[in-house]
Amino acid sequence: MLIIFDLDDTLIDTTGSITPVKLEQALTKMVEAGLQVGDFQEALHILKRLDTASESASQTLLEFLEITNADKKYFDLGHAEVYGPLPQDFPVYPLDQASDTLSELSLSHQIALVSMGKPEQQLLKLKNAGIDSTIFSKILISEDRDKKPHYKTILEELGFAPSQTVVCGDRVKRDLSPAKELGCITVHMQWGRGLSSLLSALPHYIAHDVDYAIKKLSQIKDILITL
Repeated sequence: MLIIFDLDDTLIDTTGSITPVKLEQALTKMVEAGLQVGDFQEALHILKRLDTASESASQTLLEFLEITNADKKYFDLGHAEVYGPLPQDFPVYPLDQASDTLSELSLSHQIALVSMGKPEQQLLKLKNAGIDSTIFSKILISEDRDKKPHYKTILEELGFAPSQTVVCGDRVKRDLSPAKELGCITVHMQWGRGLSSLLSALPHYIAHDVDYAIKKLSQIKDILITL
């Protein structure tokens, strides 16, 4: 079979190891530009707490500025910092057993990666998490928010039918719904943003877009045995 993975909060712990650092840097930038927050550490605590239930860092920033009655002009500053480039040595942590699971899967299946973002930054995350990029038969990274064309490209290039393809990602609407529209088998990684995705998409989630759900990446091996 072909298994297509998302990157953030599917193979690497973006919400746990990257976002908190970037949010602190964003708050620092906004405060330096004049944002009044009172106690910095208390404001940072609020910002990070909001992020635990948010579908994106952008939404987190908007909600934070709204509840603190701050001028929305600070959003662009914060957004640029959160989504700005990572230092070359920025520590990125893989999800538990990610590398071992990918290596084991690659022995019997083809694996691919479809990720949203700037290619150089996403590849840096992969490298710093210790995941060998050569293990993937195909990697597509795009700033385009619609993953469906990329799924189609990979299926066509690698010669797999949708019924022979598993797509694993943390966000139902962004990662799994486009795959389901093509007829692929979908696996929801309930981690990080995936937990917020589950809550926001629950009715649709049950009825349509998710075939399986996992909390650890290694659990996908048990699913593949049944297919």
